Amino acid sequence: MRTWGEERDAGTAALRAAGIATAVLDADVLLAHVLGVAKETLYAHPDMELSHGAMRRYRELVARRAKGEPVAYLRGFKEFYGLRFLVDPRVLIPRPETETLVEAARSAIAGRSLTVVDLGTGSGAVAIAIAAHEPAARVIASDLSADALAVARANAVELGVAERIEFRAGDLLGPISETVDMVVANLPYLRDDALDDLVGERTSLAFEPRLAVAAGTDGLALICRAANDLPRVLAAGGLALFEVDPPIADAVVDLLRRALGGMPTVMSDLAGQARVVKAARAG
Repeated sequence: MRTWGEERDAGTAALRAAGIATAVLDADVLLAHVLGVAKETLYAHPDMELSHGAMRRYRELVARRAKGEPVAYLRGFKEFYGLRFLVDPRVLIPRPETETLVEAARSAIAGRSLTVVDLGTGSGAVAIAIAAHEPAARVIASDLSADALAVARANAVELGVAERIEFRAGDLLGPISETVDMVVANLPYLRDDALDDLVGERTSLAFEPRLAVAAGTDGLALICRAANDLPRVLAAGGLALFEVDPPIADAVVDLLRRALGGMPTVMSDLAGQARVVKAARAG
């Protein structure tokens, strides 16, 4: 039987040969996942023998990763905002830059008993992160996809916030009939042609639901529809927070300014990229 170190080296070599840029990290993460140990334990005990069952499982995962399947889908979870979310091909994998949206929402909520709507909740990452850290907030999470809502509900149960989030099926703000204090949205914002260019056989986008990323010819189709419907549900002085692709930030500022009045502001993510447009409804 091979040792942990030998199989780790073989996995790294296979991923490198397949052109995976993160071959070393991915090989380590997948082997640690199969063994049920921390990466540090893996590094500390390279001479441990690997069972035949673990070796088969590891090689299966490496082969799938070599074809481009995201590590998050292979492990079945993704960390986001200090929480672990169940993910599978029914939902988009939460991205680190989306934590900027959660931070912006939490800064505005600041412990208050506000009603917050999360549009296009997907895995539930944004809604659940807000609920977990802002216990006084009432959170409503909507999504057009019944499959996505099933994943989001499972995550809410797993993370202990199911009683404080109401999940609603429907298109954008369609399921919302009451007046709310805040709308947060991480809606699809990739142009169809840009998405086609980005989707290669070894990119995560090739495995993620197209419904969760494609946004028409200009990347604004869904954001525009949601923005135009905001005056129907958003209270005077209420906030709208939209995650954006940096190139369309100015266009989203214009959309929200026309919809709500006032002058929206743009917040940057940790990489210094325009990431969240914040707008208050004029009073």
